[in-house]
Amino acid sequence: MKEFLSWSIGCLNQAGIDSPRMEAEVLFAGALKLTREEIYSSSERILSESEKKILRNFIGRRSLREPIAHIIERKEFWSLDFKITPNVLIPRPETETLVETILSINSKNSTNSSLNTLEIGTGSGAVAVVMAKEILNCRVTATDYSLEVLAVARLNAEKHGVSDKIDFVQSDLFLELPIALYDYIVSNPPYIQTSHLKGLMPDVADFEPQNALDGGDDGLDFYRKIIPGSLNYLKKGGLIVLEIGETQAQAITSFFYSEGKYEEINVIQDYSGYDRVVSARKKTNG
Repeated sequence: MKEFLSWSIGCLNQAGIDSPRMEAEVLFAGALKLTREEIYSSSERILSESEKKILRNFIGRRSLREPIAHIIERKEFWSLDFKITPNVLIPRPETETLVETILSINSKNSTNSSLNTLEIGTGSGAVAVVMAKEILNCRVTATDYSLEVLAVARLNAEKHGVSDKIDFVQSDLFLELPIALYDYIVSNPPYIQTSHLKGLMPDVADFEPQNALDGGDDGLDFYRKIIPGSLNYLKKGGLIVLEIGETQAQAITSFFYSEGKYEEINVIQDYSGYDRVVSARKKTNG
């Protein structure tokens, strides 16, 4: 196996992959059902021809910039493994800031009553699943416009034992969503400017679902709909938490202020120091 690993690292390096050793290890681990540590502890293992065939396929696909998460069909988020298909956006580490913001605010919640949460655009279901696991009295309604996407999210909810706490609803934003009132509304909407899509790294531009990335001419189309629309679904005092692009905080906070019905409007940075989340609370009066 040691020689085949060296060959794989060389192929990825030649293809211009930034971290060829690390990525080769991840692909080997995915193909052989090993941990990355076991790859080295089993370095003298003789690979079967079928294993070599799978690995050649994996290395070839990655050399063409197909995302690792698509190749091994999984991605870690919040230290949990999630099923991934080309239909869903691959969860990013920075989206954990979205979850952390809600959990931090919820930690100050003194009530034990059930907390109703709406996630708009659930994708793989990663955020909905983590919230359902981390907030014991949480009930999540997770929406997406695509039945194929919702099927992946359901699998992830079942995998992590929270399918009884999440209702999956096919809806384009609020269009097919029954009127209900929620304590929390959360979303990681598309926020990349249309003109910037072609300039993204090939791993994203050529393989990830464009409709999960494209935020319109200025990247703000979905915020213009979600921020006013949420007022019909938030309880008084309810919280909305949105992931944003790193240059969008000023524009998005202005959307909240212009509605005149939100307060406690805050911008939260991710661990790299970039603006990543905006939270706001629906006013309890007015």
